[in-house]
Amino acid sequence: MNNLLQLKYAVEVEKTGSISKAAENLYMNQPNLSKSIRELEDDLGIAIFDRTAKGVVPTEKGREFLGYARSILSQVAEMEALYRPADEKKLRFDLCAPRASYVSHALTELILSLGADADYAVDYREAGAMRTIKQVANGVDQLGIIRYQTIYESNFFNALTERSLQVEPIWEFSVVALMGVKHPLAQYPSVYETDLAPYAEILYGDGTIPSLPVNLAREIAQAAGAKKTITVYERASQLELLSRMESAYALTSPMPQDVLDRFGLVQKRCAMANNSYRDVLIYRAGYHMTRLDRIFIEKLREAAKKVIPE
Repeated sequence: MNNLLQLKYAVEVEKTGSISKAAENLYMNQPNLSKSIRELEDDLGIAIFDRTAKGVVPTEKGREFLGYARSILSQVAEMEALYRPADEKKLRFDLCAPRASYVSHALTELILSLGADADYAVDYREAGAMRTIKQVANGVDQLGIIRYQTIYESNFFNALTERSLQVEPIWEFSVVALMGVKHPLAQYPSVYETDLAPYAEILYGDGTIPSLPVNLAREIAQAAGAKKTITVYERASQLELLSRMESAYALTSPMPQDVLDRFGLVQKRCAMANNSYRDVLIYRAGYHMTRLDRIFIEKLREAAKKVIPE
């Protein structure tokens, strides 16, 4: 069983007696709901529903299971109510996003806009695209931002559609080569892949692409294996390494000038194949944006417009 959402889906199907009506109530499409119910039945090893011409009805074992499901959902609701802060005026915001300075900048601007006397709880985590998709689909985070190379957009959109996630584009960009001011290429106006080949590339450990053919995944892995690489899992390490290593670089989204100055870095336009990337906002179907969500999205778009490589 994947998560509580599947229990919620099954209970809604029982209540409505119809896959299509349940899908409408859950703000998701019918094929995805049917798939989720089938996966739940496969995990349990039983048929929860009988499909008939007039709709769906629980099987004998299905009725037993649905009784437990309703009990679990009720207990979860009670637990959430028990530990929910008494002060419902507290402003809440949560986000899962890629490691990008403009996102951090937008988050900071959001918090500053609330004022020193505001009562708020902000939950911000950095993660790769697939982890972010999972966090948002499972309700751990309300909003997410994922980054992907545009040639793989269909792979990511299929993964999003399967999980009933909505998408809003934020910006499209070409990656730049980020390096220290003392790097041998720091004075170049732009760099090519062949220029970068002798140097160590700092990578993030979260480059998974959904549903990638095995042969293509192998080619990508082999290409990465032919380089000198340093893999990190959080942004501070990357910036520290770049500022101190004169022979390292990273391919990243353009960064604000104040961040570059703070760490003694420069960013160079990079001439490379398929250098087109996109950041998109994701959220569950039916999710209603809060005031803070809307403010953040506005700050995010403003921050993206200000980040221009030299």
